[in-house]
Amino acid sequence: MPDEIKTNTEESGESNSTLVFGAASFLNDMGSDMIAPIWPTYLRNHLLLDFFQVGMIDGLAITITALSKIGAGYASDKTGKRKPFIVLGYFMSMIGRLGFIIAAGFYHILFWKSMDRLGKMRSAPRDAIVAAMTTEEKRGRAFGLLRALDSAGAVVGAVISYLLFTFIGYFGIFLLAAIPGAGSVIIIAARVKEKRGKDVFKGVNFRGLDRNLKLFFLSSALFALATFSYSFLMLFSGGFGYAVEQLPLLYVLFTVVYAAAAYPFGRASDRIGRKPILIVAFSLLILTSAWAYLVHDWVTVLPLFILFGLSTAALDPVQTTLVADLVEEESRASILGSFQMVIGLCALPAGMIIGYLWETIGALMVFQYSMVLAGAATVILLMIRVKDFKGVAKV
Repeated sequence: MPDEIKTNTEESGESNSTLVFGAASFLNDMGSDMIAPIWPTYLRNHLLLDFFQVGMIDGLAITITALSKIGAGYASDKTGKRKPFIVLGYFMSMIGRLGFIIAAGFYHILFWKSMDRLGKMRSAPRDAIVAAMTTEEKRGRAFGLLRALDSAGAVVGAVISYLLFTFIGYFGIFLLAAIPGAGSVIIIAARVKEKRGKDVFKGVNFRGLDRNLKLFFLSSALFALATFSYSFLMLFSGGFGYAVEQLPLLYVLFTVVYAAAAYPFGRASDRIGRKPILIVAFSLLILTSAWAYLVHDWVTVLPLFILFGLSTAALDPVQTTLVADLVEEESRASILGSFQMVIGLCALPAGMIIGYLWETIGALMVFQYSMVLAGAATVILLMIRVKDFKGVAKV
């Protein structure tokens, strides 16, 4: 096992170890998604930011997330420690959410959002552990289970936000969101033990990429450039009869769909392969953008969030898993880190381009842009040849 993290329930097997990390993720996402439903209107209505600034914040958040994973993965190998980076990550996210309370403008909120996203340094050690602990045949469902627990916490957090926002407002929600974040810190600190293991991350590495991996990197980069954030969908929906207090319900719908679909998509990728599920994910984003042209009232808004939830649920547990399948174990973490960096670096220009198009031309231009790039990404994805679990080449 490349990374020898042990939990107090390790005797029960890899599933219990996954559940320990899943429980921490559940609580953290509960706190995060108390904020997520009110985040777009907080930026637009309270801080008075324009769409370009909203796009920059969302894009930079994803970029920092990816870079923090790489940096923490490299540093944890150098020190031989995993747990401190996981604990620190949850702690930084908790502090970042408290910082939202004192933010007074674009640069302030950019700083605190960056701290919140730096907390994602916890993900690289966790994902590498899960990949090492599971067989290829079960890896998809393991990542699917983690995503499902993440999303279940998101659903609970979003519902809490909807129920309490009218009474306690933005700052009350920010303060409340820090509490489950503290619970994540406690769970990891109390339930995870470690001893030094073999190094699993050697830094960013693009060597050893075969044609299929290069094509997948390119396809995924284009898809990342095509992907808009849920913030834009919520702000777009605000023009069709939803009050600020009602918009969180749309986020609840998105998270419920995501939570319900993530694990089935992960299991399906174990049975029929990663590539077909990714084709579904890419196609669903195209359908989301196309549906935007049919929206004319509050009812026709709803399929936007259903389609977007399904697309995200199909993408998240499978995209990283396909990279893990395409590389040898000794270079897996390095290639995964490189992949995460590429996707993360694409998020910032994507957010800025989408924000600029929305601010200068309009929302529908954003959806046109997304359809074109996602279509190109799908064509490249179709060119990739993958192997089944017995090593047989498949188109």
